[in-house]
Amino acid sequence: MPPNWRPVLLQGRGEGRQDRDDRLYRAAALSLATDEEIAACPPDLTWFDLRTDEERARDRARCLPHGWRIVPFPLVGTDAAFDQHAAVGSVREIAAGRATWGSLYCTAITAGLASFAAALQALAGLPGPVVITCQGGRDRTGMLVALLLCLIGAPREEVVADYLQTNVDYLETRRRQPSNGLAVEPDLTCRASDVEEMLDLLEKFGGAHAYLGRALPSDEVTTIAHTLRPRLLT
Repeated sequence: MPPNWRPVLLQGRGEGRQDRDDRLYRAAALSLATDEEIAACPPDLTWFDLRTDEERARDRARCLPHGWRIVPFPLVGTDAAFDQHAAVGSVREIAAGRATWGSLYCTAITAGLASFAAALQALAGLPGPVVITCQGGRDRTGMLVALLLCLIGAPREEVVADYLQTNVDYLETRRRQPSNGLAVEPDLTCRASDVEEMLDLLEKFGGAHAYLGRALPSDEVTTIAHTLRPRLLT
């Protein structure tokens, strides 16, 4: 499968069906996958791409399999979760040891409430199997998936465990990445403390539903949760 690929699951709930054809997945950028890995993916995929236009423009050209499509939804950039200049500055601070990934996540969800709410709203409206993706499938994807799992009632330990699974493909995903131009490479190991910092902040907002309710009507948040929850059941 493509780098950092896995289904997004709410574990241990017996009411789900095994044969759903509208599963949610997460992965690194489609451009990092080989033709053989793409051939192993489910048919008729939608790639919900959280990268900027500039990032997508740097991708190598690829002819999508029949029935696939890409839906761009930048979480970094103008009018997005946090601007690209600030994001690059944060990564430099992390590489220098003066900040953590958790602090970046907290900055993002604080500044980008409207973007995260709109992303989940858009995700709920996409039919069929959908892959949530960014460049490495780690940070933007990790934040959105963590928020989604919290919204549908996943226990904290499941949210943390999903985030940590990125470490399984860490070396191969990083090997395939283009150069980021930074003088010092940040440590991209996923640590529980980073996502825990974001989850602690969400609790201060009153939980994922209350957080999203600052940008959307409460009944709309409930509809998003009810729409997406069955797609994550095992």
